Amino acid sequence: EYGKQWYQRRVREPSRRIAADLKTESYCLDCRNHGASSWCDTMYLTELAEDVVTFARQQGLEKFNLVGHSLGGKQACLVCAYYPELVQSAVVVDMFPVKFTSALLDETCAGLLLLDIENLKSRKEASDLLANQIKAESERNFILSNLLQVKGGGWKWRCNLEIISQFTEDIRGYPDNVPISSTKSLFLYGGASDYMTPDRLVTAQEFFSAAEFQEIAGAGHIVHLDQPENFYTALRNFLEKHGSL
Repeated sequence: EYGKQWYQRRVREPSRRIAADLKTESYCLDCRNHGASSWCDTMYLTELAEDVVTFARQQGLEKFNLVGHSLGGKQACLVCAYYPELVQSAVVVDMFPVKFTSALLDETCAGLLLLDIENLKSRKEASDLLANQIKAESERNFILSNLLQVKGGGWKWRCNLEIISQFTEDIRGYPDNVPISSTKSLFLYGGASDYMTPDRLVTAQEFFSAAEFQEIAGAGHIVHLDQPENFYTALRNFLEKHGSL
């Protein structure tokens, strides 16, 4: 999960298109400790779900459609489970309501924290340094979009790596005794993604009684960047069918 939906500008384009095509409002949110959102001392999955609901209530949204990629997908799953009255439909992108045992997230965070960003010359240099750890170039570039160049030299992270690295166990996990959701949901996953396994599809069906599943051929974990048009078509088709508020 772990996912690396660490900066919401990467989904602004499909969000704008959905708003225009379906004549609705669309909001792009960063998770806490990511991008433009607040940096907090904790990062439990249940808190991330509550953050979405808090935002919706601040905006006066009585019901909404929810789209989440990777960690945002886990957020979406939990909002559907704990606040079903608020969600019209949900699209969960390359993520499933499961616990991950892989240490990939922990290793990735450790590798990023070891980068000497004060003396880094370019994102390309950072990408080269991470190439052995993160094989897919699209994933490295996606993560490294969180590097912000500082005036006068050096770089800084847009995401709060220190806190994220402290909460990897919870982020990789999934709460126990989560209610089954009847929300109309689409699990949209990359055909070449390491996150999709047959048993995870089965688990998603168990947690989401009205779930649909669609593979995007040729896409890895970053589905909306690897196959943007196919991703958008699937997203729009589902929301046109189930997303009317």
